Amino acid sequence: MNCSLERQSTYPVEVWKLFFQKASTALDQALASFATTAPSSSNSSLSHALEALGEVRIANFSQAQLQSDDFVSSWFKTNLRPFLASPSTNFLLCLSSKDFSCQTYHTVIQAFGSQRASMDREGQRAVFTHFIKPFLSRNDSSDPGCVSFTGGSKEWLQANLGNFSGFATLQDLQALNPNFSIAETLSVLTPTQVAQLTLSSGASNDTAQIDLVFERLEEGNALENVDEFLTELTANGKVPDFQPVVRDRIMNRTFVIISPYFTNFKEGDWFNWFHLKLVAVLPSFTPTMLNSATSDITCTNYHVVVRGMARAFPAIPVHRRQGITYVLLGYLRKSASVITGPDCRQGIESDAKWLEANFGPFSEYTTYSDLKAFNLSAVAVLDSLSSRQQAEFLLEPNNLSNETLVRLVFTEHIVSSSVEDLGSFFDKFVSGAAEQNLTTIDPRVRDTILNLTLMALGPKLYMLDAEGFKLWFQDYLPLFLPSINSHTFEIIPRNITCDSYQEIVKGCDNVFPHLSKRQTEQVFTFTRDYLRGHSSSGFSCVESVNDDRRWLEDNFGRFHVQASFIDFVTLKNNFNGVEVADLLTPIQLAQLAATPSLLKGMEDVTKIMTVINPVDYGSFFDIVSPAIEIHPANYTEEVKSGFLQAVFDRGDLSSPAISDTEFLQWLRARLRPLLINLSPNLVTPLFDIGNNRSCNSSQEMIALLDTLHLTLSNNTKGEIYKSILLLLQGLKPLKCYSGGSFYSYLRNTFLSFGFPDLSMFTSLLPQTREPELLSTITTSELHHFLSQPNVIGNDSDICVIFNNYNNTPAFLETEDVPDNVKMVILPCVWPLALSSNSRSEVDSWFHLRLRNYLRFLSKSLISSTEVQNASCLAFQKLVSLMGNNFIYTSSDFGQGDVYTTIRTYLRVGSGARCYNASDAELNSTAWFANYIGSFVTFITLDDLTTFVSTSQIQVFLEDQANLELFNNTAIPENVTNYYISQLFTFNPTFNPLKLPGFFLCSSEVPSLAYSSVNEADTIRILNEMRKFCNGTEDPEVSAALASNIQTVTAQTFETLGSASAGLTNSQISSVSPSVLISSLPTLSSVSTWSQGQAITIVQTIISSGFKINSGSSLESLGTLVAGIPSESIESTQASELLSISQSATFVSNMLVAPTVVQETYIQKIISVDRSPAGVLVNVPDAMATHIPPSLLVFSEETVDIRAINRKKWTRDQAAMFFGVLGNTNFDIEQLSPSVLQGFTCTSVQRMTTTRIKGLVYASRPRRGRAKVELKQSQLTCMYNLLNGDFSQSFTDYPADMLLYFNNKDVERANCRSYFSAVGAADFSLVSSILNKDSVLLSEARDCLGISNMSLSRDHIEVLGNMACTLDSSYIQNSDPLILEKLKACKGFSDSQVAAMETLLLSGKTRYGDASTWNKQTLENLGILPLYFTRNIWGQFKTSTKRRFLKTFMPKLRKKKTEKRKLKMLFKQISGLKIKRGAGCTVGNITQVTVNDASFPFGYDQTQFDLCLDVPVLKDNLNSICEKVDDDDFQEVILKKLNQAFPSGVSDTEVQVLGSVSRVASLDNISKWNITTIDTLAALMKAEDGSWETAKSKAIINKYLNTSGKSLGSNELNSINSNLCSLDTSTIKTITPDSIRNANPLNVVSCSLEQKRVLYEISNTSFSSQRASPSSFYNLVKPYIGGAPLSDVVALSSQNINMDVDAFRSLDPNVIAGLSVTNVQGLMGNQLQDLKLFENNTVIQTWVNMQLQSDLDRLGVGLTTNRTNPTTAPPSSSNSTKAVASTASSTNVTATQGNTGSSSTTLTTTAPTLQPQVNGTSGGAELSKHPISIILAALLTTVLQILQQPV
Repeated sequence: MNCSLERQSTYPVEVWKLFFQKASTALDQALASFATTAPSSSNSSLSHALEALGEVRIANFSQAQLQSDDFVSSWFKTNLRPFLASPSTNFLLCLSSKDFSCQTYHTVIQAFGSQRASMDREGQRAVFTHFIKPFLSRNDSSDPGCVSFTGGSKEWLQANLGNFSGFATLQDLQALNPNFSIAETLSVLTPTQVAQLTLSSGASNDTAQIDLVFERLEEGNALENVDEFLTELTANGKVPDFQPVVRDRIMNRTFVIISPYFTNFKEGDWFNWFHLKLVAVLPSFTPTMLNSATSDITCTNYHVVVRGMARAFPAIPVHRRQGITYVLLGYLRKSASVITGPDCRQGIESDAKWLEANFGPFSEYTTYSDLKAFNLSAVAVLDSLSSRQQAEFLLEPNNLSNETLVRLVFTEHIVSSSVEDLGSFFDKFVSGAAEQNLTTIDPRVRDTILNLTLMALGPKLYMLDAEGFKLWFQDYLPLFLPSINSHTFEIIPRNITCDSYQEIVKGCDNVFPHLSKRQTEQVFTFTRDYLRGHSSSGFSCVESVNDDRRWLEDNFGRFHVQASFIDFVTLKNNFNGVEVADLLTPIQLAQLAATPSLLKGMEDVTKIMTVINPVDYGSFFDIVSPAIEIHPANYTEEVKSGFLQAVFDRGDLSSPAISDTEFLQWLRARLRPLLINLSPNLVTPLFDIGNNRSCNSSQEMIALLDTLHLTLSNNTKGEIYKSILLLLQGLKPLKCYSGGSFYSYLRNTFLSFGFPDLSMFTSLLPQTREPELLSTITTSELHHFLSQPNVIGNDSDICVIFNNYNNTPAFLETEDVPDNVKMVILPCVWPLALSSNSRSEVDSWFHLRLRNYLRFLSKSLISSTEVQNASCLAFQKLVSLMGNNFIYTSSDFGQGDVYTTIRTYLRVGSGARCYNASDAELNSTAWFANYIGSFVTFITLDDLTTFVSTSQIQVFLEDQANLELFNNTAIPENVTNYYISQLFTFNPTFNPLKLPGFFLCSSEVPSLAYSSVNEADTIRILNEMRKFCNGTEDPEVSAALASNIQTVTAQTFETLGSASAGLTNSQISSVSPSVLISSLPTLSSVSTWSQGQAITIVQTIISSGFKINSGSSLESLGTLVAGIPSESIESTQASELLSISQSATFVSNMLVAPTVVQETYIQKIISVDRSPAGVLVNVPDAMATHIPPSLLVFSEETVDIRAINRKKWTRDQAAMFFGVLGNTNFDIEQLSPSVLQGFTCTSVQRMTTTRIKGLVYASRPRRGRAKVELKQSQLTCMYNLLNGDFSQSFTDYPADMLLYFNNKDVERANCRSYFSAVGAADFSLVSSILNKDSVLLSEARDCLGISNMSLSRDHIEVLGNMACTLDSSYIQNSDPLILEKLKACKGFSDSQVAAMETLLLSGKTRYGDASTWNKQTLENLGILPLYFTRNIWGQFKTSTKRRFLKTFMPKLRKKKTEKRKLKMLFKQISGLKIKRGAGCTVGNITQVTVNDASFPFGYDQTQFDLCLDVPVLKDNLNSICEKVDDDDFQEVILKKLNQAFPSGVSDTEVQVLGSVSRVASLDNISKWNITTIDTLAALMKAEDGSWETAKSKAIINKYLNTSGKSLGSNELNSINSNLCSLDTSTIKTITPDSIRNANPLNVVSCSLEQKRVLYEISNTSFSSQRASPSSFYNLVKPYIGGAPLSDVVALSSQNINMDVDAFRSLDPNVIAGLSVTNVQGLMGNQLQDLKLFENNTVIQTWVNMQLQSDLDRLGVGLTTNRTNPTTAPPSSSNSTKAVASTASSTNVTATQGNTGSSSTTLTTTAPTLQPQVNGTSGGAELSKHPISIILAALLTTVLQILQQPV
């Protein structure tokens, strides 16, 4: 073997096989020896030897040997090693069939792998193709593919394919291992496999996966990898279709890799990359990239690049095309001397080719001026020029006068252009012509341009709207319109809108002087034809014009002179020609007068006759008189008299110039209808003569009289009628009838002198001839007969005729009888119409026969009884006509009645009545439009679900007619929402662009529908929303739409409008600051910015140099002021801030800014003038609440009550100036609730009783005015001051004050009125110690006669808000109305909630059975769902709860609902926790998810954690923190926040944490940046929940540790009650100025020591107010709990009227030191409250320290339990002397009290006082909690360590 190897001899397999067989006994040892010396190599000899060994040895391996790793290893890694580099196909295939175990197979792979370097590439491929793949594909092994042998896909790949894995395709790998994980093995895949992965795994939509792909490609030789990767992507000539964002990512990553090699590229390289490899991503090649690529490139290579970019042109965004064009221009200008030279023009035969080679399709983004610079022939490149470029070209000198050139341009180029290109051409042409002052054009050129333009524009005109037509006919074409002709208008579509048509008319009217008569006729013909084609019910283009004059001018212009009056009336039924008589021609006026009923009186006649020349009277009456004669009933006597008067006045008929012939013509024809003659008493003699004459004679006589019938009075006509009847009823009845129409005979006999009514008509018929005579009557005659007035005496008679008349259909179709006749005919024929069952017959009945009858339908005829059995087609037609054509004004029913019939009809049967998919007549999916039509506005949700089942509605939902039908804001919202929800339920992918406009306003359109559209469609949707919904402020919709925006520009912001608030912080941050600044006019008007968004925008523009240091800059921010830091306000001059305080818009925007920013703003304004009067003038009314109370001390002489009354105040502020109302002349009835809330016994101490009563009365409840919010102490003050002088008109008092009335204050007879009035009170105001709830309920039961716990509806109505105090027994046993009253409550106990739920679940309330509940049910329940438990929530589907929360949660947050309630709501509504899965199963939390108002509903803590990615949290921190209330969820947020910001959380992020901050640990807080007052204030917001003492202390100290920070007034306002968490030493750093300029602080939770410090500071702060005891007291009142005894005793002599709450807040030792006299002086008018609150511990303690004799002097009924008078507190006589000593002892006592010892001075009279150690109760218990957790964790860890094996 050695010899053979060295000589490279080749022996056939048979030789080797024989050799091995002969040496069989020593073969194994020989092979082993050979292996030690033979090198690894590949040759055919070894291949044959290996194949022979396979047959001699391997073929004989036993099953056990093949399964033995040692055996296989010894053979393949040792004995066969030298041969393995040369395996033959046959050997490999045979080997693959061996029964290796997976372990021994791995050994074989390792052996082959060790020889891989010695194999050629085909040999390597053969190992995979003929051994690995066949072996792993076998299904006869116990572990096919060896997939269970390894730990993961990467290990599987390495073990089973070794270093031959590169020859497998991705499909191979997935086929061999069904569980193959691409993500796990990405790092070991080849570029080719990575490309296959990209094409198959959905990476074309996933930028994250693309990033992973490129991380793999960047390993090793990145250029070769990306080359191989891109080559595979475009293999087989297929170009993958990537999403733009993914394509951009690939191009960016690729460019980073290949760009460094550009300088070494040859022409072939440029071609390969730009024509082959990059073809899939070249549309994402940016101008910057192109500039880099062409910065130093030859013209040849440049042309290669341009050709490549040209291929990508269609997919390149427009903005990028423009940028690329600039780069190309830059290159060509830079290389101008070379690029136009011969070297760079090789193969370029013309200028057009040059343009193509150097610009490609990007040339259209240049200007003609740009191209001229390259000395190109314009004619030669004409084909390549854009429309605007061609317009520039034509406007070049002499070009426009060249008709041939013009025709060439238009014929060859412009004619084939799009509307946009045409517009672009003319836009440029018109502006250029204007610049050249070009007003006329050669007619031939003008004709050419107009004809060719319209020829090009014609097929595209349907795409134009009104503005488009205006643009063309009034801007673009005026120069050419003098060439219009009939062909011009043939091109214009007749289906354009009226607005569009009117713009055309206006354009033509503008050139009227330049048109010939023929042209004006042609224009008129166009106007008439158009308007006729757009007539709807006799109205053409009247939608926006009610004025006839304007209608005439807008729709005809000056071309109206060509029309007839009938044209006007035809086109506008209500056209009033009289009002525009001065515009009409005489012929038009004659036609007007000849139209019946248009002239209403003398005034109308005068108007038209005045404008007619008397010369035209003859022709006028030749038209008018016949009309009057034909329609005499339609011309009033007044009108006819008017005509006569005009003729007599101006007709000059007495003139000799008028011949007799002409006069007779006037008399017989023109005036005959107007004359009066013939007396009644001449009729009988005349007929006496005629009766004895022949029939002809008598008929001539009647005919003669008939010629004068208009001259006859009613009496005359009556006499003639009677005489004719006598003639017919003579001895020979009907003697003159000789055959023919019997009706005609009678008509000719009676003529105009009346006609028999129906009864008389039949009486004239001889009984034997009745059938014969009736059959002679034609339909027209019957019409004439029935049309006679009063012909029908009995309605039923008419039915007899039509029941026997054999030509009823023809009669109805052809004859138009009077309305009253139609009314009685209709009931006779109506059943025939309803029973018609073919479409043609239905159409005949409703459109022909009954077209003039339907308006007389009555309520009974359209009732369900009459219509119920109508055919489907007839019913469908009825619905259509009643909805579209019927006028209800004069009918006895309305549309609601029609809908009642529709509802009854459609409810018959199951499913959609009249729908049959297999019936061509009844299979229309426009079912709602057909059978409900415009009556859909009456439909209820119950109706809808009854008409059509849920399963059946699917076929109707997407029908366009149905969609348009439901696109009506008058339809109940729940119906529309149901329709939309069903639409998307059945078709989640329904394109929202197909939705009618108003549907887009619905919250039922799922955000997913918006998320799935592209950017262009997003813009369209936004435009539709702006049109129909005034934009969208739905955060979820805004987010969904905004998420589709790839690049944000100024135009993007303008389009988004209010939806800009849906952009994420990262999207906003990605926007150029210059774009943000330029977009401020838009951004500043968005009202829905979150705090975080506003901060991001403001910080971005500030960082780019935008200065916020002036009033104008602040105003420009608009709503974005919510994001400005307070330091920006601080750094702005006060005068600037004052100047913009007059702007209501700015103030409105400032009101949504953080409170600290508002306070800073007001402080700056106040600094301009700190006098009370100046402050009152300068501070905006709405922001007055930020004025420090110390600045509101007014004198009665200088105070402006009107100015005060305009402003908004806090209670503490109002109390400061309330006293000045005592003597004002201002009408106190006009005082605002904001002012009235300042009522206190301190502030009214100097007022008269009358004034006090007036103020109490002014505080009563009033409709249309906000409630005056008063505290308990204010209410008891009012009660005490009125001193029992109460009216029994209880509504004259504040309802809350009535809570404190006693039984004696209410007369028994008026008790019901009292409880009705007190039912409007807020019962939560009353202290529980007063037990008012049970007292009032007991009194109410007695008053109303309530004997059990079942309250009637009347009881509940009277009790009102007292329902809030009732226990569960009352709630669940009372009338369900109680639920409506409970909606006004501020909270409930658990038992009350349970009772409410029991009542609801009983099904006996207005909300029905639980099975019928839906979202509307929850909405109808008002605030109650906030308190529901799972008992109720379990009755609702998750989808229903989510939909409800979308509207409910924003309401709760807007009302700043307590966080504890929100937390409880979330826990109860969320139900059971979702089972832990393998990852996020609910759905990843995205920008859209977060903006769903119901978020985070649907997630439990685990899923919330798994589904919330850190980037999403960072991008939406503000929104997430606003919506997440659950403590566990908030801890997840904090955990991820630490992951997002491992080095610390910035102020910006901390500011938006909200209530999330409250679950932070001290360790969390230590990582926060709290360096600005804005951050501190944001953290301290009370509505976000209370702070634990240690945490608030840490936060405040962290802030104070920042350089330059102190406890200023803004800081104090922000931290408020949290001040008590600070050390006393820190509190002592507060300056008097800070207290003085701050709001009153809540120090209830402070320790006694802290209170003393604060009191001392405040005492100094307000010392200047000591001259006014009430003002001084009001200012120090918040801190009075720290006052020493001496100060309190001093106050007792200053008439301050201290309320009981303030008294109880005093230092207990001070209270103990107060005598009865002291307390009497302190409380004044409030003294009665000591009795009211006598059960309070503090008051009890003090009372029990006093002697009964001293208490009796108070006169309030207090009783002491003190029995030992030995040691008494200072008496009234020596209290002053005791002040000093008591004060000192108080200090000692306080100190001792704080150490836990008992008092040394008060032990004999008072119980030991417990010290206040912590600011909040339970603090000690809470402080233990973290230690227990740590200890438990430590023990757990130790146990785990001990349990581990040693």
